[in-house]
Amino acid sequence: MAHGLLPLSLPTRRMQSPFPAFPAGGLGDTRPVAPLEAFSRTEKIIALSRVLLATATLLVVIVDPHQPSFSPNLAYAILTAYALYSAVIFALVRGEYVRQEPAPFRTAITGPLHIGPYSAAGDVIWVTVISMFTERGTSPFFLLHVFVISSVSMRWGLRATLTVTIILALSYPAALLASQWVSAEDLVVHRAHLVRPIYLLVLGYLIGYPGEHERRSKRRLGLMVELPAAFRRKRPPGAGLVRVMRRALDHFEAKRALLVLRDPDSGRYFTWELTRRGKRTRSALRITQGDPLPLPFATPTEGFIANELRPGAGTATCLDVLTGALTRKDISSDLEAFSDDPPQVVLAAPVLIQRELRGRALLTRPAGDKFTRDDLDFLVLLVAQAAAGFETVRLQGKAEELAVLEERARIARDLHDGFIQSLAGLDLRIEACKLLLQRDPARVPRELEELHENVARGYREVRRYMTVLRTPGQDGGDLWSTLERLTGEFSVREGIRVELARSTSEVMLPATTAHELAQIAREALRNAVRHGRATRAVIKLGTSASHTYLVVRDNGTGFVNRPTAIDADGFLAPEATPWSIRERTAALGGALAVWTSPGRGAEISILVPTGGPAARPSLSRRLSA
Repeated sequence: MAHGLLPLSLPTRRMQSPFPAFPAGGLGDTRPVAPLEAFSRTEKIIALSRVLLATATLLVVIVDPHQPSFSPNLAYAILTAYALYSAVIFALVRGEYVRQEPAPFRTAITGPLHIGPYSAAGDVIWVTVISMFTERGTSPFFLLHVFVISSVSMRWGLRATLTVTIILALSYPAALLASQWVSAEDLVVHRAHLVRPIYLLVLGYLIGYPGEHERRSKRRLGLMVELPAAFRRKRPPGAGLVRVMRRALDHFEAKRALLVLRDPDSGRYFTWELTRRGKRTRSALRITQGDPLPLPFATPTEGFIANELRPGAGTATCLDVLTGALTRKDISSDLEAFSDDPPQVVLAAPVLIQRELRGRALLTRPAGDKFTRDDLDFLVLLVAQAAAGFETVRLQGKAEELAVLEERARIARDLHDGFIQSLAGLDLRIEACKLLLQRDPARVPRELEELHENVARGYREVRRYMTVLRTPGQDGGDLWSTLERLTGEFSVREGIRVELARSTSEVMLPATTAHELAQIAREALRNAVRHGRATRAVIKLGTSASHTYLVVRDNGTGFVNRPTAIDADGFLAPEATPWSIRERTAALGGALAVWTSPGRGAEISILVPTGGPAARPSLSRRLSA
């Protein structure tokens, strides 16, 4: 049987076994997809802004009384073409004919076709050409360049923004030289021509920095939104963990991810390791009896950043996730696995469930690409949310297992109290018929008729039981008729006089509750007859707004075989009560009290919640019938 922590697609390996390799797409689609609608609207917003910019630029140049350049007709044609180009891009994006979800800059260029990189490259070319042909008139220089820088910042953040800004800053003087070379007129170089590239570089940083913050915020929000989908019922929790680890590798641009989890049931440690090499991701799972990565320098509630790792030494900045306290600690050999050549930096967060350390999550990158405090804070948040989802799925699995075991126990009790008892009665009847064949053959037909009635009665009980199992959500409004049939059955078959005390209020219970109460009453009467030799019994059933009570009283000998389990008030100890009745009452979330007195009989009192076992009631030690 597969362990609940294991993803079905990952084999189990011991520590010394080589880790198996898996392709990057081996565990479902791992392509980052933005789950928020606002993300996919980025290209639509940029495309619409481009149309407005192109139209406004054309109108400004037309309205300007000065000639736009050395070739006005060509300048107007270029601006008109740019406006048409903007309209075509807008139509493609709005109609969703091209992929437009956000992707890292390198992935967008080398991966499947995305509209972003190509439209950005087109904008750079168009802006350079337009600047060259409109330099002598009212130049839309800043308007066009700010648009290109802002669109790149919205897509890819600071790095790409600075790259494009440098290209624009170099393209501007190149465009001026090209204009001088093409035009017969001499271009007078003003001071503004020299200062504008510097302005562009400053603008690129000022626009790219908040763009980088916005991009990271969107990526983090998208990752957090995807977390609930990673942990679902009917899916091994380990598969969800591997999926989250892949997303973390993408987000932090890490090369290696390590997740160590301790199973609270078995005490074993499960270690998932993902290593990214190029476009492929290798996945591995190890199961050990001890912690494969002890970190003595970090307390159970501390995450840390280790940006200074050297063979045999290093330092780490530790963050207590509960108090927020920051401390700097020396590392000796605790992270030797991460200080190999080439050197690496490590980011780690504890896996806490109800403030208990269950493991750690670690990410590594090559040395030089350091982690920040902001990265640590987000990893702590990500691990906390993933741990909550993982624990929820694990507990749901445990609850389902317990529900199956409880249902099996209930069926076993039903078979013991009903079908097996009926079979035992049939066996006794058959033995009686064998004896009558020798002693009084004339009574055999009557005994066979009673035997036939008992078989038919048992058949009907089994059919009713199957109906209860199939319709657990229906109301058990026929509990009264069941108890009436039960009293008549015992009066005729066992010779005991059973009275049923009706309640003035109507008793409406779930079918399972009604069935369990009927079985409790049956077992109580059977014990009264077989063990207590009772001749009379009373069944009382009543209900209130929140609870239902059942009392069965008989005049038999009581529980005389358990004198040491009876207290001074005549009540049986809980462990000495009939096991079937005790388990049924517990399954209903009810309370049970059994009073007995030698020669005076016994009284069994049950109090259960009317709506089910949600709230456990308190029961007075005796409910007089």
